[in-house]
Amino acid sequence: MAKTQILIWPTEFTYEGFKDNNQYLSLNGNAEIEKDGILRLTNDTSRILGHAFYPEKVKFKNSSDGPVLSFSTCFAFAIQSVVPRLGGHGFAFTISPNKNLSNALPSQYLGLLNSSDMGNFSNHILAVEFDTIQDFELGILMTTILELI
Repeated sequence: MAKTQILIWPTEFTYEGFKDNNQYLSLNGNAEIEKDGILRLTNDTSRILGHAFYPEKVKFKNSSDGPVLSFSTCFAFAIQSVVPRLGGHGFAFTISPNKNLSNALPSQYLGLLNSSDMGNFSNHILAVEFDTIQDFELGILMTTILELI
């Protein structure tokens, strides 16, 4: 069961599992909600991607010249690899200006970027990567249950 809570005044939402939450998630790619309420972003096919976004825009500023608001989140997840010894590229908690990531690639780009826009500082994407293999593309390597950041 997953519980995600984001608090950014005046936006607040909580997912306690994903049964009957289709209206509160915007899914694309291979993302789906299974009958048991599990949100699955990909399946066993290689080099695919899936996204699950909160469907409404979340404001991080009350005005154009105001301070940036803080936020917090917590969630539980499992990454299950078809071949456990090999792992996989994982997933990323993402904040982006829009849900349209149609040019994004899977694998080391985590379905967020592609080879031509990687390193482009105008992307304005925040991503925290939860990975199970060591690569040097994005994020923080999660090699143990507890990782200090």
